[in-house]
Amino acid sequence: MQGATQLPPRLSLGLRDEKGNIGQFVEVNEKGEAELPGVLPGEYDVVAGGGQTAYSVSRITSEEVTTRGHRLSVAAGATLPVSVTLVSGTATVEGFAQRLGKPAAAAMIVLVPNDPESNPELFRRDQSDLDGSFALRGIVPGTYTVLAIEDGWELDWAKPAVIEIYRKRGQKLIVPDRMKGSLHLPGPVEVQPRL
Repeated sequence: MQGATQLPPRLSLGLRDEKGNIGQFVEVNEKGEAELPGVLPGEYDVVAGGGQTAYSVSRITSEEVTTRGHRLSVAAGATLPVSVTLVSGTATVEGFAQRLGKPAAAAMIVLVPNDPESNPELFRRDQSDLDGSFALRGIVPGTYTVLAIEDGWELDWAKPAVIEIYRKRGQKLIVPDRMKGSLHLPGPVEVQPRL
């Protein structure tokens, strides 16, 4: 764990295939180890979870290669020992949604990661309150876009192709490393009509 002296309880690791399926989650033992047997050859994203805290893989190290991010290539018949560095999501992003300069209630607020296709676990969603306020919790350090969409609940918002048309008018945001507590957006997020 980046910036931590011990692993959190109930931490689990898994592999997500190219179709977005996670075959199995295995709990990390007291030594910080987890074994994922019977993995088919292919490209996988290493994912982590546990408790109420969000985690993201920042680096994978093996005897063969060190990669940034969470992509892992598994060859046929391979036994691949890797070390995984995780970063936890402890930040909260707070802001206001507005429509034509006035507070906008009931808008769908979406926090979209910079690389949405590779990071579906980093999406966050909320609904704006009567005063237009919202809070997105468990945010992992990184670069994001904050969107407000009118009647967006029927959208398949986690699909990059669907959300991409809204990102152009969203508000860019960088959550710095080791950020804890609340990060307030510098200005309101304009509500976009659902397309």
